[in-house]
Amino acid sequence: MLNKILLSILALNLFLLTTVSSANDELEALSNQLNLKNASTYSQSYITGGQPSIGDLEKMAASNIQVIINLRGEGEFSQFNEQEKVESLGMKYISLPISNAQDINAESIKKFHQILAENKGNSLIHCASGNRVGAFFTLAAFTFDNKTAEEALVIGNKTGLTRLEDHVIKMMKTTKGIQ
Repeated sequence: MLNKILLSILALNLFLLTTVSSANDELEALSNQLNLKNASTYSQSYITGGQPSIGDLEKMAASNIQVIINLRGEGEFSQFNEQEKVESLGMKYISLPISNAQDINAESIKKFHQILAENKGNSLIHCASGNRVGAFFTLAAFTFDNKTAEEALVIGNKTGLTRLEDHVIKMMKTTKGIQ
């Protein structure tokens, strides 16, 4: 009887591992098809990077991306109405305008964390290049997921952190916990 239970548990674990791996592979394949700058995947749910084109948005809508989270500042992008296009494709659009390093603060990090917590499912999180996205993933991991600064920076680098790294490190050093 114990052997049957153990075999059932093993089979379930293999199924779940295969399902997660398949979801990761599908998201990775999609990110490789997009033209957005610095496209990358993070966890089973997120594509990160720069500004998507209309074609990118259409590909994402057809591939079960459910939410587009835009970290670009107000008026920073004007080639097309991103919110209108996203919503016309059946996806949810969320804007958290971040115009400069000073906009990356305790309040905006809390908002970012809350947005991710409230919007489960496949999502694109973008700015112009992915740099602000990486900054937010770093600080959210450090603040809310109890990652060390080094662990959080690995996440940040995976999700696009570049020029804002010094600012992010300074924030982590001066903030024991933004919560």
